[in-house]
Amino acid sequence: MVNKIRYWAFEGNEGTGKTVLSKAFAKQCHATWTYEPNAETEELKTLRELALNQSKNITKYAREMCLLANRSIHHNIHVKPILDSLETVISDRSLLSGMVYSNLETYSFKEWMELSVSLRLNTFPDVIVYCTSNKRKMCNTKKGREDDMYDNASLETINKIDTIYAEALDFIQEHKITKHIKIIKFHNDFNSSVEDNLTRLIDVLKEDLEEKENKDEES
Repeated sequence: MVNKIRYWAFEGNEGTGKTVLSKAFAKQCHATWTYEPNAETEELKTLRELALNQSKNITKYAREMCLLANRSIHHNIHVKPILDSLETVISDRSLLSGMVYSNLETYSFKEWMELSVSLRLNTFPDVIVYCTSNKRKMCNTKKGREDDMYDNASLETINKIDTIYAEALDFIQEHKITKHIKIIKFHNDFNSSVEDNLTRLIDVLKEDLEEKENKDEES
Protein backbone atom coordinates (compact mmCIF):
# COMPACT_ATOMS: atom_id res chain seq x y z
CA MET A 1 0.00 0.00 0.00
CA VAL A 2 2.82 2.42 0.88
CA ASN A 3 4.44 1.96 -2.53
CA LYS A 4 1.18 2.78 -4.34
CA ILE A 5 1.01 6.33 -2.96
CA ARG A 6 2.63 9.02 -5.10
CA TYR A 7 2.01 12.30 -3.24
CA TRP A 8 2.95 12.47 0.42
CA ALA A 9 2.99 15.56 2.63
CA PHE A 10 4.72 15.82 6.00
CA GLU A 11 3.10 18.36 8.28
CA GLY A 12 3.44 19.67 11.80
CA ASN A 13 4.32 22.68 13.90
CA GLU A 14 7.71 24.38 13.97
CA GLY A 15 10.46 22.22 15.41
CA THR A 16 8.71 18.83 15.26
CA GLY A 17 11.35 17.22 13.04
CA LYS A 18 9.16 16.81 9.97
CA THR A 19 11.83 18.13 7.57
CA VAL A 20 14.53 15.66 8.62
CA LEU A 21 12.01 12.80 8.72
CA SER A 22 10.50 13.65 5.32
CA LYS A 23 13.97 13.75 3.72
CA ALA A 24 14.81 10.34 5.21
CA PHE A 25 11.48 8.95 4.00
CA ALA A 26 12.05 10.34 0.49
CA LYS A 27 15.48 8.71 0.37
CA GLN A 28 14.01 5.42 1.55
CA CYS A 29 11.31 5.58 -1.16
CA HIS A 30 13.69 6.82 -3.90
CA ALA A 31 11.30 9.74 -4.30
CA THR A 32 11.67 13.45 -5.04
CA TRP A 33 11.75 15.60 -1.90
CA THR A 34 10.48 19.17 -1.99
CA TYR A 35 9.12 21.78 0.40
CA GLU A 36 6.68 24.70 0.77
CA PRO A 37 6.95 27.66 0.67
CA ASN A 38 9.55 26.85 -1.95
CA ALA A 39 12.69 28.84 -2.82
CA GLU A 40 14.28 26.78 -5.60
CA THR A 41 14.05 29.58 -8.18
CA GLU A 42 14.66 33.31 -7.82
CA GLU A 43 10.93 34.02 -8.20
CA LEU A 44 9.97 31.49 -5.55
CA LYS A 45 12.71 32.70 -3.21
CA THR A 46 11.49 36.30 -3.51
CA LEU A 47 7.87 35.33 -2.83
CA ARG A 48 8.89 33.24 0.18
CA GLU A 49 10.98 36.04 1.66
CA LEU A 50 8.18 38.58 1.16
CA ALA A 51 5.68 36.27 2.82
CA LEU A 52 7.77 35.26 5.83
CA ASN A 53 9.92 38.25 6.74
CA GLN A 54 8.94 40.40 9.70
CA SER A 55 8.58 43.74 7.88
CA LYS A 56 5.58 45.72 9.09
CA ASN A 57 5.17 47.21 5.61
CA ILE A 58 3.76 43.95 4.24
CA THR A 59 0.07 43.47 5.01
CA LYS A 60 -1.33 40.11 6.05
CA TYR A 61 -3.23 39.91 2.76
CA ALA A 62 -0.08 40.63 0.76
CA ARG A 63 1.70 37.84 2.64
CA GLU A 64 -1.14 35.47 1.83
CA MET A 65 -1.06 36.33 -1.87
CA CYS A 66 2.72 35.77 -1.92
CA LEU A 67 2.28 32.33 -0.35
CA LEU A 68 -0.46 31.34 -2.79
CA ALA A 69 1.60 32.61 -5.74
CA ASN A 70 4.57 30.63 -4.44
CA ARG A 71 2.44 27.50 -4.19
CA SER A 72 0.98 27.98 -7.68
CA ILE A 73 4.39 28.35 -9.35
CA HIS A 74 5.96 25.57 -7.30
CA HIS A 75 3.21 23.09 -8.14
CA ASN A 76 3.31 24.02 -11.81
CA ILE A 77 7.06 23.62 -12.30
CA HIS A 78 7.94 21.02 -9.66
CA VAL A 79 5.08 18.96 -8.24
CA LYS A 80 2.71 18.36 -11.18
CA PRO A 81 5.42 17.33 -13.70
CA ILE A 82 6.69 14.68 -11.28
CA LEU A 83 3.21 13.34 -10.58
CA ASP A 84 2.40 13.37 -14.31
CA SER A 85 5.47 11.20 -14.92
CA LEU A 86 4.06 8.73 -12.35
CA GLU A 87 6.91 9.34 -9.92
CA THR A 88 6.57 9.96 -6.17
CA VAL A 89 6.70 13.34 -4.42
CA ILE A 90 7.46 13.80 -0.72
CA SER A 91 6.68 17.35 0.39
CA ASP A 92 7.66 19.15 3.58
CA ARG A 93 4.39 21.07 4.10
CA SER A 94 1.33 21.32 1.86
CA LEU A 95 -2.15 22.83 1.75
CA LEU A 96 -2.57 22.02 5.47
CA SER A 97 0.17 24.48 6.44
CA GLY A 98 -1.35 27.05 4.11
CA MET A 99 -4.68 26.79 5.88
CA VAL A 100 -3.19 26.79 9.37
CA TYR A 101 -0.89 29.80 9.05
CA SER A 102 -3.51 31.78 7.14
CA ASN A 103 -5.99 31.09 9.93
CA LEU A 104 -3.69 32.79 12.45
CA GLU A 105 -4.92 36.20 11.31
CA THR A 106 -6.17 36.24 7.71
CA TYR A 107 -8.65 33.66 6.38
CA SER A 108 -10.94 31.02 7.86
CA PHE A 109 -10.41 27.46 6.64
CA LYS A 110 -13.46 27.73 4.38
CA GLU A 111 -12.33 31.06 2.91
CA TRP A 112 -8.81 29.77 2.31
CA MET A 113 -10.05 26.60 0.62
CA GLU A 114 -12.39 28.54 -1.66
CA LEU A 115 -9.62 30.97 -2.60
CA SER A 116 -7.15 28.16 -3.21
CA VAL A 117 -9.55 26.23 -5.45
CA SER A 118 -10.46 29.40 -7.37
CA LEU A 119 -6.75 29.72 -8.18
CA ARG A 120 -6.69 26.10 -9.45
CA LEU A 121 -4.56 25.00 -6.50
CA ASN A 122 -6.37 21.70 -6.28
CA THR A 123 -3.56 19.13 -6.43
CA PHE A 124 -3.82 17.55 -3.00
CA PRO A 125 -1.59 14.98 -1.31
CA ASP A 126 -2.82 11.40 -1.04
CA VAL A 127 -1.48 11.11 2.51
CA ILE A 128 -0.58 13.66 5.16
CA VAL A 129 1.83 12.51 7.87
CA TYR A 130 1.17 14.85 10.78
CA CYS A 131 4.20 15.01 13.07
CA THR A 132 4.31 15.87 16.74
CA SER A 133 7.35 15.60 19.01
CA ASN A 134 8.41 15.27 22.62
CA LYS A 135 10.35 18.56 22.43
CA ARG A 136 10.91 21.41 20.00
CA LYS A 137 13.97 21.92 17.83
CA MET A 138 13.68 25.43 16.45
CA CYS A 139 15.70 26.77 13.50
CA ASN A 140 16.09 30.43 14.42
CA THR A 141 19.86 30.20 14.07
CA LYS A 142 19.72 28.66 10.59
CA LYS A 143 21.67 30.73 8.07
CA GLY A 144 19.43 32.80 5.84
CA ARG A 145 16.37 32.42 8.08
CA GLU A 146 17.21 34.84 10.88
CA ASP A 147 14.27 37.06 9.83
CA ASP A 148 11.74 34.24 9.38
CA MET A 149 8.68 35.21 11.42
CA TYR A 150 7.79 31.62 12.40
CA ASP A 151 11.27 30.30 13.07
CA ASN A 152 11.39 33.11 15.63
CA ALA A 153 7.80 32.74 16.88
CA SER A 154 6.89 33.05 20.55
CA LEU A 155 5.81 30.03 22.60
CA GLU A 156 2.30 31.50 22.70
CA THR A 157 2.16 31.54 18.89
CA ILE A 158 3.57 28.00 18.64
CA ASN A 159 0.91 26.72 21.06
CA LYS A 160 -1.79 28.52 19.09
CA ILE A 161 -0.55 26.89 15.88
CA ASP A 162 -0.87 23.48 17.58
CA THR A 163 -4.52 24.21 18.30
CA ILE A 164 -5.22 25.43 14.77
CA TYR A 165 -3.57 22.33 13.29
CA ALA A 166 -5.94 20.09 15.25
CA GLU A 167 -8.93 22.08 13.96
CA ALA A 168 -7.58 22.08 10.38
CA LEU A 169 -7.12 18.31 10.39
CA ASP A 170 -10.79 17.92 11.34
CA PHE A 171 -11.79 20.37 8.59
CA ILE A 172 -9.82 18.49 5.92
CA GLN A 173 -11.33 15.16 6.92
CA GLU A 174 -14.84 16.60 6.62
CA HIS A 175 -14.54 18.86 3.54
CA LYS A 176 -15.96 17.31 0.37
CA ILE A 177 -12.86 17.88 -1.79
CA THR A 178 -10.23 16.84 0.77
CA LYS A 179 -11.92 14.11 2.81
CA HIS A 180 -10.21 11.48 0.64
CA ILE A 181 -6.79 12.50 2.05
CA LYS A 182 -5.51 9.94 4.51
CA ILE A 183 -4.23 11.48 7.77
CA ILE A 184 -1.52 9.58 9.66
CA LYS A 185 -0.43 10.98 13.03
CA PHE A 186 3.15 10.24 14.05
CA HIS A 187 5.06 11.13 17.21
CA ASN A 188 8.67 11.98 16.35
CA ASP A 189 10.92 10.93 19.23
CA PHE A 190 14.00 13.15 19.46
CA ASN A 191 15.52 10.72 21.96
CA SER A 192 15.77 8.20 19.12
CA SER A 193 17.84 8.32 15.94
CA VAL A 194 16.40 9.42 12.60
CA GLU A 195 16.81 5.84 11.39
CA ASP A 196 14.80 4.46 14.32
CA ASN A 197 12.05 7.04 13.83
CA LEU A 198 11.92 6.22 10.11
CA THR A 199 11.61 2.49 10.79
CA ARG A 200 8.82 3.12 13.28
CA LEU A 201 7.08 5.50 10.82
CA ILE A 202 7.10 2.89 8.05
CA ASP A 203 5.57 0.35 10.44
CA VAL A 204 2.87 2.86 11.44
CA LEU A 205 2.14 3.69 7.79
CA LYS A 206 1.80 0.05 6.78
CA GLU A 207 -0.54 -0.70 9.68
CA ASP A 208 -2.71 2.43 9.39
CA LEU A 209 -2.99 2.45 5.61
CA GLU A 210 -3.83 -1.25 5.47
CA GLU A 211 -6.50 -0.72 8.12
CA LYS A 212 -7.96 2.26 6.22
CA GLU A 213 -7.93 0.29 2.96
CA ASN A 214 -9.83 -2.59 4.58
CA LYS A 215 -12.43 -0.20 5.99
CA ASP A 216 -12.89 1.42 2.56
CA GLU A 217 -13.43 -1.98 0.98
CA GLU A 218 -16.00 -2.91 3.63
CA SER A 219 -17.95 0.34 3.12
